[in-house]
Amino acid sequence: MRAVIAAVAMGGAAALCGAVALPAAAGAATVTAPSDLAVSPSPVIVATGAGTPATFTYKSAEAGTARLLDGSGRAVALTTGPAGSGAYSARYGFTFRDEPGAWKLEVRTGGGTATKEFQVHWNTGLDFAASPDVADRGGVVRLSGTLTYGASRGYAGQRVYLAFKPVGGSYGRVGWVTTDGRGRFSADERVDRSGWWRAEFDGTAAAEPATSDSDRVDVRDAARRTRVTGFDASPDPVRAGGTLRLRGRLEIGGGDFWRGFPDHRVRILFKPDGGYRWQYVTSAWTGDRGFFAADVRARTSGWWRAEFEAVTGATGSVSSSDYVTVRAPRPVPPPAADTRVIRFNAAPEPVGYGRYLTFRGALQVWDDGWEGYGHQKVTVWFKKAGGSWHYVKTLRTNVSGKFWGRTKATRSGSWKVVFPGDDEARRSSSRADWVRVKH
Repeated sequence: MRAVIAAVAMGGAAALCGAVALPAAAGAATVTAPSDLAVSPSPVIVATGAGTPATFTYKSAEAGTARLLDGSGRAVALTTGPAGSGAYSARYGFTFRDEPGAWKLEVRTGGGTATKEFQVHWNTGLDFAASPDVADRGGVVRLSGTLTYGASRGYAGQRVYLAFKPVGGSYGRVGWVTTDGRGRFSADERVDRSGWWRAEFDGTAAAEPATSDSDRVDVRDAARRTRVTGFDASPDPVRAGGTLRLRGRLEIGGGDFWRGFPDHRVRILFKPDGGYRWQYVTSAWTGDRGFFAADVRARTSGWWRAEFEAVTGATGSVSSSDYVTVRAPRPVPPPAADTRVIRFNAAPEPVGYGRYLTFRGALQVWDDGWEGYGHQKVTVWFKKAGGSWHYVKTLRTNVSGKFWGRTKATRSGSWKVVFPGDDEARRSSSRADWVRVKH
């Protein structure tokens, strides 16, 4: 019996040894999971409506199947191709229709599954402005702008930092604001030195960081304000070669207290009808109560105004513009026809700050009945509450007398259109149209 057991034991050992030493079957291969998964670029930044292409690569003994998974589980199948040296590649173009945030590249082969996470970000834009450009020491500047991402969408509820760099210094953050539902932000900051302001956004899991352009604000010691009031050029109209009388008053002060600013020079400027530049004509000196006067020879139609250049302790100021029509002398001037401006409208009302305000209306002339007065110039004027009318721009009527134009709205007030008149037709003005500007 011992001999039988020994024989069996020896046979079993021999069988075991044979199993260990047996070589692998011919043609068998070890199948491994895909490796070296890579994404380029990473992160993927979508900056324009055309999108951003990305390349995906991996190594494997076989192509297998590849797909992309966004944060919500949506899958995008990829078509792969050999890239050489046992590698495969695929491409996919990301657009603003694709969800930003964390994505996964998933590759499956007979050897298993491998994944790689990467980020998809939308590009951001940061518009910014600091106003005014020149401020009194201890005064306040308004810092405002808009944060956008993707296809110029307002990025709501985001923290935007406000940074300042003094002259000769470096940038440092002084505070932060949160964007509203349209991506806008604003803040008032008190200033005591000159320098540059900018806005900074640190980015999120869905959007890239952004830094705005810088906007410089110069800070100066506070100067007393001046203004030119009651400026008038008369008569209007005036015959060519006739005398034009220019009058006004220079005042200094502020609030409810203003007084005449004596013994200072005021420059008289002229801009011809259809011109773009103001031309210096003459100067006048203010008297004891700040009044000034100058007489000039009338030569051509256009706008007149008075300017006071800033001096130490006093700001500069400009009067409202006054248009004067100069008419050529005629032995027997024919009677001028009546004109009128009808259906004038400034719309929309109310209008958002910085949005365009559109003007429409028609100019008519009397010729045995009212008819459109075509190919004429009409001027657009604005007056804020408690202020005076000032010139904004010039429009032209079409062949039927209709006119159209627009300008950006920055403050509430009244608008009107004036036809200055010509040799054949009298001056006329539209009704005033009040428009409220929403901030």
